[in-house]
This record gives sequence, C-alpha cells and structure tokens, in this order.
Amino acid sequence: MSADLIIGAAAFIVVALGVLVWYANRAGKNAASVSTSEAAKTSADATTLKAQSMAQAQANKPATEDAVLQRLGDGTA
Repeated sequence: MSADLIIGAAAFIVVALGVLVWYANRAGKNAASVSTSEAAKTSADATTLKAQSMAQAQANKPATEDAVLQRLGDGTA
C-alpha cells in the first residue's frame, strides 16, 4: 500500500510540473505576442504621423511664385 502511495504521489508531482511548464510556456508566448503587437502599433503610428505631415505640407505649399514670395516675406515659409 505504501509503494502505491509513493508512486501515486510521484505521478502527481510529475503531472503538476508538466502543467506548470505548459502554463509558463503559454504565458511567455502571450507576452511575446503583446510585445510584438505594441511595437507594430508604434511603427504604424509613426508612419501615419509622417504621412499626415507630408499631406499637410503638400496642402500648404504655395501654388505660384507670388505666393512663395509672399510667404517668404511673411516669415511663414
């Protein structure tokens, strides 16, 4: 009876350790996925900001030579 109890306890410990390793591995993968997603979001935000700035600069550019000279004179160029 005592041997069966020891074998059962050892089996329980092995299974418990297996579950712990599985859980830690899953948690690590989730953390890596979150880090990757946050890095991708930061990169996308920077790209969007740059595109918006370029579009704004295109919209604000002077259309004629007189407009360029006027902006230079005003100090807004």
